Order: sequence, then structure tokens, then C-alpha cells
Amino acid sequence: MRRFHFQFVLLMAGIITGIMFILPPRVAAGGSAGTEWFKDIRNHWARSHILRLAALDLVRGYPDATYRPQRPLTRLELVALVMRVGDFEKAAAEAARRGTRRRTVEDSGTPTSAGSPIPRVPWGQDSFTFAVKKEFLPPEWVASFNPDKPVTRAEVAALLARSFYLPVPEEGSTSGSAPSTGDFPDIDRAPALYQPYIRAVAAAGIMSGYSDGTFRPAHILNRAEMAVILSSLLDRNWVKVPAGRRLEGWVSSVRMDPKGLELELTSLVGVQKLRVSPDYHCFAGGRECTLLQAGNHRVEVILDGRRQVRWVNLLEERKIAGNTEKITGSVKSVVLGEDNLLVLNDLNCEDRIFSLAWDAVLMGKRAKQDFRSLKPGDFVEVELDGGQVKRVTLLEVKKISGTVGTLTGKTLGLLGRSGQKGNPDRFDYWDRARIVDREDRRAGGVMRGDRVEITYLDPIPGEIQDERVLQIKITSRPGLKKQTGKLQAIKTTGGTYRIVLEKDKEYEVDPAVRVTDPSGNRIAFSDLDRYIKSLIELWLDGAGVVMEIRIAGE
Repeated sequence: MRRFHFQFVLLMAGIITGIMFILPPRVAAGGSAGTEWFKDIRNHWARSHILRLAALDLVRGYPDATYRPQRPLTRLELVALVMRVGDFEKAAAEAARRGTRRRTVEDSGTPTSAGSPIPRVPWGQDSFTFAVKKEFLPPEWVASFNPDKPVTRAEVAALLARSFYLPVPEEGSTSGSAPSTGDFPDIDRAPALYQPYIRAVAAAGIMSGYSDGTFRPAHILNRAEMAVILSSLLDRNWVKVPAGRRLEGWVSSVRMDPKGLELELTSLVGVQKLRVSPDYHCFAGGRECTLLQAGNHRVEVILDGRRQVRWVNLLEERKIAGNTEKITGSVKSVVLGEDNLLVLNDLNCEDRIFSLAWDAVLMGKRAKQDFRSLKPGDFVEVELDGGQVKRVTLLEVKKISGTVGTLTGKTLGLLGRSGQKGNPDRFDYWDRARIVDREDRRAGGVMRGDRVEITYLDPIPGEIQDERVLQIKITSRPGLKKQTGKLQAIKTTGGTYRIVLEKDKEYEVDPAVRVTDPSGNRIAFSDLDRYIKSLIELWLDGAGVVMEIRIAGE
């Protein structure tokens, strides 16, 4: 009876030990401890990592508000942690519901792929069974699994490499070139089967060596050290985090109101106002600081289940842009993700790709701080600092359509637009604009008579001729039109020639007009005086200006 009682006590102790590591957040977060989540990590070297993971409910403490960072991590706790951070728990529960685990200890357990039974564990059986089925555990663990055995660094490397499918050399192979990050002088002290896993996690950057260059594969890992490893997995986005719980941006303001602290977080996708939990923690360089020091810093923010700020880490101070370069163009696309890019078509019709700075801002009357709101074709002014976009101003453009009537090196005028609804009828310095065809491809140039759509800025509405042309789109280009009649007269008005046909029809003449006689020979425009009353053909452009004159006969 005593032996049975002793075994029962040991079993319950194991169950309680496991439960300590996976307690629900309300119990495990140490809420009764006020602003101190875990009273035994106040000056611990891994404090920021532990609190970071605790804010996401990835690691948890004990009912007495302790974390026990130096406590060795057991094999079963390691399996449970990896299943949690790898988001395997839901899949494990679903597999159990489908009946993949039907046998008990008494009927020899569920067999593994190798045919041996899956051991029973004091807690977390579904996750453990799933891990075995997926072959996350090294085979030698399953044969004689001891859930309470402390894990070594080599064993942690093996489980991580197998669970996250890290590329490793073939098991048992000790030959071949290993990644330089895995060339530890003491790697031979690890079992041969574990050495490829050590090289794999080192190459992935999720486990490193000590200051003396050794890996210490037989070293027993404690809870604090495991928190640092999990934190590195989080840095690489290998940890499944609930949507909206982990944010990044820069702190544009921190203010106190009757409800408490409020943090304004600005990023490339918007501005969020976030309530701050009374027991938040803020770090800079691993040292604790106040949230008021976070202003104008890029930060990582972790929210609790009530979407309150629970953990903040200052990453980089925001710098005021220096001498910026300004470029105007239209948006082609915006890419947000691991790389944040803005693709711009400038006023030379050249596509340019710029990197968006993490603190880039979007300005303009119609703009909101969300770069996803930029649409292809939006005209913007981009300010660059060090080659990165620091500011984008969404321009307030206007558009007008018409037919080009006058065209000089300085001025473009539209036909029939004078005095209509206050719209401009002429544009100076039009040649600085981008000229495109209907498909937005570069066009050779504008001709009189072209039907165009002009996109322009109007800095001071109502002011005369202050418009700045950004783009001229040629929507149609009519061919020359023939007009026949007898030449009545040639007039000169202010240096401009005009031809008068019968019935007093007058036509402006282009200075570069081409004139040919009845034989098709080219003659000077002044020779037309000899052909008064003769039948002529006028070839007019879209603006009705004479581009060519052919003398048909007497």
C-alpha cells in the first residue's frame, strides 16, 4: 500500500510540474503580483525575453507568481513548448478527435511508425502523441521516454531541428562540410546522431555557442535559457502569434488621461491608439525603462488578450530627415511585407523602385497613414533620405481635356477653353511634363490638333497661369484633313499668315508649311501670290492650321 501511495504521489508531482508550465494565463501571469509578473526574475539576465513570451502566453509561471528561471527544463515540458510555439496543439487536438488515439496503456498503446507503442505521459498526451506521430522526437526518446528527465542542449537542438524541418545532413553522417556557425570545438562530445542537428540550429541562428566558442551539448538547459531560444524563434517569425497581438511601428505619442496611459503607434499601415496595461514592461537594450522614453522610437509591442499594451521593446530611435531629394511621379505599386517597397513612374516615364523607411509618413489632404491606400496612377511627391522614402505626399491634381490649339516651346493652349468655368486654357512649361499615349506608354511628343487629357497642379486656385503640368496624355491624334477651294487672298496679322479661300473662309498657316506647284515641285510660300484665283488644296491638322498647300491648277 505504501509503495502504491508513493507511486501515486510521484505521478501527481509530475502532473503538477507539467501543469506549472502550461497554466491558463489568468493563473500563470502572476496578476496578483501587481506590476511585477514574476517576483523571482527582477534582475535576471533573461528578464526581457521571459516577459516577452509571457505577454504572448507562450511561457507561464507558477501560482506563487514565480517563474523559477534556473529550474531545469524536462523532456515533456520541451515537447509541450515546441508544440505550442509551432502551433501544433490545434492539429493535435483535431487528430485526437478523429480517433487517432484509441488505445490505452493496458492495450499496449498506439503504435508508432516503427511499430513500437507510444508511451503514456502524465499530461499533454494529445500533443505528445502528435509529436511522436510526426517524428519530431528522436527515435531513442520514444523507446524509453522519461517525461521528467532534464533536457540537454543537444537534445533541444534535435527536437527543434526535427520539428521545424531544418535542413540537416543525413542522420549518422559526420562527414562533409558543416556550416561555419556549427563548427564548435566540442561538437564531438555530442552523440553522433545529434551533431547534424546542432549544426542545423546554429546555422539557422536559433541556438548559438558560448563566449569561449563551445556549444556544451551535455549542458542541462533551464527555463530561462529556453525562453531565450524561443525568443529567437519569435524574431524569425517561426512562432505562431494570434493576429493583432504582436505589432511594430514607431511611437508617435504617449499621453496620460483619466483612463490611464495611451500609446499611439504609427506604422506603414496606419495609426493605432492603444491602451496600456497597468502592469506593462518596457525595455531598451535589455534594460527596463519607462514608456515615456519610447517616444519617436521604432518599437515592438505585444498586446494581451484584451488588446492592451503589455510589453514594449525599443528598437531604434527615429531620426529627422536631413537633406532630402524630391521626386514626382505616379504610383505603380506598393509592396508591404518583409521588404517594403514603392514603385514609382517618374516624369521621365521611368519606373523606379524605392525602399520605404520604417518611419515613412503619408501626407496630403486626401491621404491617411496607410500606404496600402495608395492606388496605381496616384500622383505623389516622394522625399528620399539616404535612398529611402521618408515622406510621400499625395498630390491634389486636377484634369482637363481638350484639343491642342497652340503649341510653342513655352506654351500649350487648348481650343475653345477660354473663360469656361474658370478652367485654364493655356499651360506654360508644358514640356517639363510626362507625355504618354492612351496606354500610359511614353509618347514622342505633342502635336497641334492632338486630343489630350492634361493632369496638373493648381497651387492657388483662381490664380492665373500658376498651374504645373504633370502629365499630358494623348487620347487621339487625327490625320490631316483636306480642304479645297480657290485662293482669294493671303493675309498677315502679327507675323502670322492666313489664307483666304472663296466665300471668305480663313485658315491659319503653320510657319513650316510645305507648298508645291501643279507639277509637284516645292516652291516658297511667297510664290503663292502668282496663284490667286487658282484652285488649291489645303491640308489641315486637328487644330485647323494649314500644314501643306498643293496648287491644283488655274
